Amino acid sequence: MTDRPAILHDFDQALDFLLQRAGRRLVVAAPLGLGKPHGLLNALYHHVADHDDHALHLLTALSLTPPAPGQGIQARFLKPFLDRHFGADYPVLAHVPAQKRGQVPSNIRIEEFYMQSGALLGASDAQRHYNNLNYTHAARTVALHGPNALVQLVAREPGGQRLSMSCNPDLTFDALDELARLGKPRPTLIAVVHPDLPFMAGDAAVQSDFFDAVLDHPEPVPRLFALPRAPVSDAEFAIGLHASALVRDGGTLQIGIGALSDALSHALALRQTRNAAYRELMENLAPGLHESPLHCAWGGLGEFGVGLYGASEMITDGFKRLVEVEVIKRKVVDDLDLMLRVWRGEDDDADRSRIEREGQYLHAAFFLGSHDFYAWLRALPDHERARIGMTRVSHINQLYG
Repeated sequence: MTDRPAILHDFDQALDFLLQRAGRRLVVAAPLGLGKPHGLLNALYHHVADHDDHALHLLTALSLTPPAPGQGIQARFLKPFLDRHFGADYPVLAHVPAQKRGQVPSNIRIEEFYMQSGALLGASDAQRHYNNLNYTHAARTVALHGPNALVQLVAREPGGQRLSMSCNPDLTFDALDELARLGKPRPTLIAVVHPDLPFMAGDAAVQSDFFDAVLDHPEPVPRLFALPRAPVSDAEFAIGLHASALVRDGGTLQIGIGALSDALSHALALRQTRNAAYRELMENLAPGLHESPLHCAWGGLGEFGVGLYGASEMITDGFKRLVEVEVIKRKVVDDLDLMLRVWRGEDDDADRSRIEREGQYLHAAFFLGSHDFYAWLRALPDHERARIGMTRVSHINQLYG
């Protein structure tokens, strides 16, 4: 029998549990982006800030923060949108405004390996503690610091007992494995369950006793951080169209975030759903493109029959659209010999049956998107959501070993 996990009821209780386990010198790891439990991190930050005999070293990345509404007419224009999009009660991470003001207490250190673009340009302390890491190797660096606590936002299995790392299985498993390899103790793991976070099965799912303590997010539950949709310029649309002609049917796709990603996704969807219009557009944009040796050898202008497999650090709204129009549909299994047989055209009925039964058409290490994107993931039938494999970033990015 195990006494894990302890069931907690509020952030104060979670803070007490963490302090009892980890002590006054806290080295806390928290996920990149969406997977941070803001309420717990804020309770921890304020406690340490108020106690000079405590110390906090927070290891994280991409501390997502809504933009400030400003003052005067700017505030009157922007604040209603911010309240509607992010929620009027959105819990801003306490360390972020302190970083911007240069007022992080001396007993607190915030170390990040990704930052929100342009958010901390004048923050010398934040820039000094920025750690320029390859995403694939971030877990190794986290482990070298020897964290004594790890806190994470998770999803609960509907009608079940399991929990899912959901948006962020990227570094947790790799960091724990590296700590074990180094012979360092396992940190105290605390999960905060958010009811709107989609339950992703497969590698991202664990039994509840994987964690030392579990807290269902207290009321009021804030909305998940969602990215506003930014406009795409004509030039960016043109770049996306050119790039779409370099994508070959039966290939693998990794895309990032931003206007160029949106433009490429739109162009690939257009190529699939309105191919005649797409070809006409491409001929006007780049006459003779269909005869280009580069595009003939490596890309294409036709519809996607076999489809693409997505293997990307992150999933965003663009992938949602590509799944919906059946551009992303090429299923794979984690069996190199079988996939080589498929590539050579030597697969048999048993191979095809296994791919249909077990195959996934999209793998990623974390996701971040719009409210519509999160709702889409939640609404997918279980068997279809299982085609999306959220997994550790080492599985996505590592090309060797």
